[in-house]
Amino acid sequence: MATLSNPSQVLTRNLELFNDKRVLVAGFSDDNLINELIDAGANQVTAFGLDFHNHQFVAKAVSSDKVEIQYGAYFENTKSQLWQQLILYWPKSKLRAQYFLANLLPHLEPDAEVYLVGDNKGGVKSAAKQISDFCDKPVKVDSARHCGLYCATYTTPAPAFNKALWLKQYQIDAVDRKINIVSLPGVFSHGELDLGTKLLLENLGHLKMKRTLDFGCGCGVIGTYIGLKRPGIPLELVDIDALAIESAKLTLAANDVEAKVYPSDGFSNTRGKFATIVSNPPFHTGIKTDYKVPEQFMSQAPDQLMDGGQLRIVANSFLRYEPILMSHFAKTETIISNSKFKILSAKT
Repeated sequence: MATLSNPSQVLTRNLELFNDKRVLVAGFSDDNLINELIDAGANQVTAFGLDFHNHQFVAKAVSSDKVEIQYGAYFENTKSQLWQQLILYWPKSKLRAQYFLANLLPHLEPDAEVYLVGDNKGGVKSAAKQISDFCDKPVKVDSARHCGLYCATYTTPAPAFNKALWLKQYQIDAVDRKINIVSLPGVFSHGELDLGTKLLLENLGHLKMKRTLDFGCGCGVIGTYIGLKRPGIPLELVDIDALAIESAKLTLAANDVEAKVYPSDGFSNTRGKFATIVSNPPFHTGIKTDYKVPEQFMSQAPDQLMDGGQLRIVANSFLRYEPILMSHFAKTETIISNSKFKILSAKT
């Protein structure tokens, strides 16, 4: 079992607060906190998350019939009941925090307890402003491991969640195509085409009419462009984030492009081999450069490619991906580079 995250450790110091309660948990970590809540006497726990890695981990770890684990863009109150407590792992993105609250607050009973937990540097201290329309001022319950736990009372009923209010729709010029984009909060390139993806689209090279994967698809810009450029190409899009998956589906539909879109933690859910994998892979953990995720992606990619298959990615110019690619692929090259970005190609 994974070590408890710092926010979860703060919660475990206060498990008596959740005894004999119906608890919603949002944005949970990949650890044992849900089991600990049940063991400490919680009556019912539904955990709603947007991260597919965390969802898979917790879904496998939990066996109690008192627990439901939900992954998806929109919360579904399958219990058809009002909940007594909400625990929200406060996300760094204020928009994501507001999105969680809009989904979940309407399902709380009057005067329910709203617990906000998170890293002190991640915005939890300023959470009072985010919930002031529906809750009283949060009171600090505990702090440890550079995290704070706050509690507020749900005093003003929140309106039913309206997903249309959260969708951002706009059009971009992508090389020789206009693409209609539909995006939910916190999805990469939310509201604009980033310069790295623009450079990648300008330098995709020849795309075989064979199975192609847009890895870490975000709102689906790359996959949609490929589908418009090469109609009929067998196309798949994956991401770990539920809002990205939903955004990509909506973007594809808005451009009449057919593709298979599904969540995957790395290549965990992909099956079979691809002729081409295209990606603008993430390289951040918080604000720090972290090579772990892209290195794992690049090291596993050859096994996902057909003989002679190609991986084509965009990277910030300062990232040293070339040695990683050279150690796993037969042939690598820099297609183009400028002061900010570079396009790298690697073939099996």
